[in-house]
Amino acid sequence: MDLEELKNTWMALDEQLKKNEVLNKQIVREMLYKKSNKSLNWLVNMEFMGTILLLFTIPLCFWLYNAPIYKNITAPKILFLVAIIFAILGVIWYFYKILKYLLRIDFSMNIKDNIQSVNEYAILIKKEKFVSYFIVIPVLSLLGIWGYYELHANLLLWILLTVALIFATLMTYWLYKKIYDANIQSIKKSLEELEELKEE
Repeated sequence: MDLEELKNTWMALDEQLKKNEVLNKQIVREMLYKKSNKSLNWLVNMEFMGTILLLFTIPLCFWLYNAPIYKNITAPKILFLVAIIFAILGVIWYFYKILKYLLRIDFSMNIKDNIQSVNEYAILIKKEKFVSYFIVIPVLSLLGIWGYYELHANLLLWILLTVALIFATLMTYWLYKKIYDANIQSIKKSLEELEELKEE
């Protein structure tokens, strides 16, 4: 093999390597887009499910508020009224998050804009966690306890209430940790990797 043939072989090999590198980047990019979309869909679906759940809660609480059993008892009426208020505010809050942040994320658009939207959404979720842990759960728990006291509930009902409150708190923690935090981190990581690929 003379020098010219060797040179041509190296050029062909170099060209093939460049094509492979471009192809590999494209495959990685597609995988990151797919992963980001999957995480985003999880978040959007959770927000819609939360909205639907709260929309069902409102008429149920109205019905319980007017139930004859609670006619002359203050605590349950306050509990259901507060639950209605929290549910209405929750529906507004869910729609705000979906329309203002989640539907604004478009992985075919500017990566930095998407990163900013995800970061803003993550800040909202932190605020939401604080409100859930330190306002919603404690207020509803205290009103539930007060209602049980007024109704002179027996020991079994007190045990059921305790289990329900513990379960609700743990479920709330699990949802924020495993659904919200995990998917937000997944999207952020994918977008950062896409940004790095873009800069190469």
